Amino acid sequence: ATGGRCRGARVPQMHSTSFGVSDKLQSELQRACGGAAVGGLQIHIRNETFELGETLPTVSVPALLKAAITPLLDERAPCYLLLSLQSEWALASWVPDAAGVRDKMLYSSGREALRKAFASLGSLSYEAHWAGKGEADVEALFAAPTEEKATLALMTGTERMALEDAKATAVEAASGKVSSASLAFPLTAAAATALTAFESGGRDLLLLHVDGETIGLLDSPSLPPLASGAPLSSVLPSAEPCYALLRHSSEGAPLLFLYSCPEGAAVRAKMLHASCKGAVLASLSGRGLEVSKSLEGEQEEE
Repeated sequence: ATGGRCRGARVPQMHSTSFGVSDKLQSELQRACGGAAVGGLQIHIRNETFELGETLPTVSVPALLKAAITPLLDERAPCYLLLSLQSEWALASWVPDAAGVRDKMLYSSGREALRKAFASLGSLSYEAHWAGKGEADVEALFAAPTEEKATLALMTGTERMALEDAKATAVEAASGKVSSASLAFPLTAAAATALTAFESGGRDLLLLHVDGETIGLLDSPSLPPLASGAPLSSVLPSAEPCYALLRHSSEGAPLLFLYSCPEGAAVRAKMLHASCKGAVLASLSGRGLEVSKSLEGEQEEE
């Protein structure tokens, strides 16, 4: 672990809406950011508090890290693993299929809180979600920084600007002060027309996505209305990110915004959609569409 992974000389106190952080975890994180030989941290949720489990040693070979991680993966007990990858961090969520429903929901909701809690470090760059030991692909996580560099080499200057802005916004969000506006791609004609129809109540579901350097319409007027009882997952693309804007037909119903980012989506698409999310929300607000709740999901069942 090197000091380059952390912003500033000290680790800022971490805060989240519903979860606290134990003093022991805070102390161990500060040690890691101070240059101690820490290869990873196992984190549990107990009494709505993030607590330290095991501390992993620094390793240079993925197989050694996997050997240290595997015994920590209890077939019935979820946990998070904050792992050191070269000069950055990765967050792996272990939520086994055999875990209880309550634990699955707890760790699903806690993931976003943990992500925000550590965002002030500015280096939580990769994520993985494991439901079985066969999915615990540590080698893929170790390769992620190298793959991202190759992807960045293929991106346009505009796309790279969007990515850097998204990273800066994530850091600012942790302190509650967001000044970065992200990159604002214009709506295509079809997307603008569909949004106007949504505003007037002509439709209750809208799917948008980043298309080149525009925000395009992903769905069609034939989408089933929410009142039909069809699950939202049935209309979300399974292999590419998108933004879903939805509301129930009842008057005064809240307006919901969902950023869907399937785990198997291309890295480039993930980066672009994450970069543009803030600007899309700001654009909706500018049109008088006030989002009551913003959600994020990576798997259809979420």
